[in-house]
Amino acid sequence: MVEELLDDTKFIVVPRQLADQLRLVTARLGTSVSDFSVEALNQALRVQEMGSNLKEAVDLYQISGVQRGAGNIQVTRGVLRGIIQRLYEEDKEELLRVWGDHGRWYGAYLKAKMGGGALLGFLEKDLLVSWNLDEAEITQQDLMVSVRLVSFGMSVEFTDLLVSYVLGLMEELGFSESERDILRGLVSLKLLGKLNKLN
Repeated sequence: MVEELLDDTKFIVVPRQLADQLRLVTARLGTSVSDFSVEALNQALRVQEMGSNLKEAVDLYQISGVQRGAGNIQVTRGVLRGIIQRLYEEDKEELLRVWGDHGRWYGAYLKAKMGGGALLGFLEKDLLVSWNLDEAEITQQDLMVSVRLVSFGMSVEFTDLLVSYVLGLMEELGFSESERDILRGLVSLKLLGKLNKLN
């Protein structure tokens, strides 16, 4: 019986620190290391079958949790586009102000929720998902932060709102606009700030 069980299992070598963490977590959860590991590996394989990887799945889970906590909701781009177009025609400046204010609020929320850590890396993924962008890149070199956002289907109005939102958010994080290059669906911003704001 024992030989049959051993025949059906394999040992996987892991670093001692990871094994110690697994023992602590499983003790807290009231499960065995084997059961926990099997479930974790099954979920990792499931993510692979979906064409993704475990890191991306965990990152998206984190983004989802932060956005839920911020009260964000999902609306299709088409519905939102129609609403924005009407409001934009009625009072463009007020709409841009509201979007900038929301960016500042979200920046304050992110600072409180996440601290300084890897906030820019998180923000890059967050903008990609929440604004349904085709590309998002945020890089920092010394005091300069470069933001490049691309959405091939984005309207002029939506692009303006995105810029207002990002500038408000980055202002709250301690950065100020230095340079911009904006076309419909293409946003390139350079911002100056203090390194210790995010590191």
